[in-house]
Amino acid sequence: MIDLYLCHGHVYVWNATDACDLREHHRIVGTFVGALPRLPRQNVRLGRPLQLMPEETTVLLNKGIARLLDGNVPPRTGEDVSQAITEHRQQSFREQAEMCKSDRKRKLHEMASVIAKGRAAKRKKLAQKAMEESSSSVSSSDVSSSTWDQPADEEEPSLSVEEMRELEAKLEETTGYNEQAFLVQILTEQVTEETQEAIPWNYPNTDKEALRCNVFRDLWEKGYFLTSGGKFGGDFLVYPGDPFRYHSFYIAVCQQRTEKMEALDIVRLGRLGSNVKKTVLLCSESETGEINYTSLQWTGMN
Repeated sequence: MIDLYLCHGHVYVWNATDACDLREHHRIVGTFVGALPRLPRQNVRLGRPLQLMPEETTVLLNKGIARLLDGNVPPRTGEDVSQAITEHRQQSFREQAEMCKSDRKRKLHEMASVIAKGRAAKRKKLAQKAMEESSSSVSSSDVSSSTWDQPADEEEPSLSVEEMRELEAKLEETTGYNEQAFLVQILTEQVTEETQEAIPWNYPNTDKEALRCNVFRDLWEKGYFLTSGGKFGGDFLVYPGDPFRYHSFYIAVCQQRTEKMEALDIVRLGRLGSNVKKTVLLCSESETGEINYTSLQWTGMN
């Protein structure tokens, strides 16, 4: 059961797993309205919470997919809550420390050849220095011959098993991780288990809202994704698949069956759909409760 929180007339989803589940399995898109913790001064990419349209909330509640909770209830405080948060952060620090050790061990294995070459170069340099110091007692010809009497093709230096174990042991002994440098999770839900009763959802209240809910439910049951259509002069934008992958095909405009519509409005909607390369759907409800769709397409004049 997915938890929806009603706060000041708007419905939000705070849990990241629930937000993904709504999109992947229930075709509910919503709109992210929260600031990203590391990029708070921009509005190009937003994060949690996920705000739902009233029609999306109505469908989820009627289908038994979610429950509505009061988002205005202040969080519970006390020693037990503070202790639970402290333990949660300490556990997060320990997990991040283990991940840091694993990452350093992986980099150690990746840099093993570089370390071996560096050690080999250092040994060679020390040997040459020792040879130069002893050259006072050896003739120059002997030094020259001893310098060039080296194998032409030297093998690629590598660390032995004992050397790798020694380096890994030094990593295991490392305990100087600074807790202040690790990530701190910003909690959006209670850490402890807390029971909360569901509250009623008072929507729709008017005939227009009821029509919007029925149109949304009908298109949603047909397998479409729907988002708000306010930017395109309609009620909903209708997508054949996830909006991240597809453009919308239709602009749904909810119109009461008995409501009159001026010819100028029909022309306006037809030209609007043509300009944005979408088909306008006039959606109304029959006396039997069936949703009827009338498409508008601008064909021009010959």
